[in-house]
Amino acid sequence: MGVYDQDRSWDALHRGACHLWHFRTASISDPILIKRGIEFLSADELARHARYLVPDAARSFLAARILVRSVLSLYAPISPSAWRFEPNRWGRPYIANPDAPPGLLFNLSHKPGLITCLVGCGRDLGVDVEDASANRPYLREIAQRFFSATEVARLVELPEAQHVRRFFELWTLKESYIKARGIGLSLGLSKFSFSVEEDPSPTCATVTFDHDFEDDAETWDFRLFRPDDRHLIATSVRRCPTPLIIETTGAEELVFHSLTAPDGANPPGIF
Repeated sequence: MGVYDQDRSWDALHRGACHLWHFRTASISDPILIKRGIEFLSADELARHARYLVPDAARSFLAARILVRSVLSLYAPISPSAWRFEPNRWGRPYIANPDAPPGLLFNLSHKPGLITCLVGCGRDLGVDVEDASANRPYLREIAQRFFSATEVARLVELPEAQHVRRFFELWTLKESYIKARGIGLSLGLSKFSFSVEEDPSPTCATVTFDHDFEDDAETWDFRLFRPDDRHLIATSVRRCPTPLIIETTGAEELVFHSLTAPDGANPPGIF
């Protein structure tokens, strides 16, 4: 099913849905498409792109900007190249277009090979993606430094073969939650503890906050997605009265349309 056959509209977001898009950076390899994508960037983004000395890092940065612009144009009659963003005091970008739908929010995350973009309306949301394909000798040290004592104790109790998987589940959940709050690492990664439920995909999780931590665990929805054998995605979304539906879709078709349509026009049949 193509992206235009699904309910990927502003109305769907307004009804309480969130849309999780993922895009493989290898899909942008044609020099003509790369050149077209660079034309989407603002002056600030062009300067940042030019500072990357490693080609893979430059490609990831460019792919992320193309993805978010292509995705947002599904929800508003604004061409991909016309979107503008401003950071908050902690560096998180927000939509700056005055004609954008009120309450339209997004969050981006990227790792080598995969870009993710979570979109919603009028609610806190965050997404994180990690490459969880290989063990690394420093994972235990990272857990000891950044995880809560409860999380570390539960991690140690697991069979050795499950340590890497659970580490990345906890890490992506923590990162997505901090991004959803939008105020950076000042929250402190060790002040809240995640428990991962062994449910079929998407895997769900719950959180417990320290007694002096200012938030309500019951107001959050946490989920884990595995788009392939290599990557793990976590989402953190503030609940609203209606049940939360998170739809996931690969964005290759959408991005290709944005890069080949005249003047960065919106996808057909949307507006």
